[in-house]
Amino acid sequence: MTDILLGICLTFLIVCALAVARSTELMKTIVIFGAFSLVMALVWQLLNAPDIAITEATVGVCSTVLMVAAVTHLRGRKQP
Repeated sequence: MTDILLGICLTFLIVCALAVARSTELMKTIVIFGAFSLVMALVWQLLNAPDIAITEATVGVCSTVLMVAAVTHLRGRKQP
């Protein structure tokens, strides 16, 4: 059962990586990156590495929030 779930997660990670590479909209790319980070934390947990899973989840959430804040801040600025 774990092997099947791990295979599904790894396939999802490949799809997310390709979607990020092909995406042209910045906010959509950030959301996909957040999903990638969440699934990667699940993969680390399935591989019995909970310390790395917690670190991945923390860094993924923080970086996603910072990227969303930066994009919303830059979109609100007027261009000279």
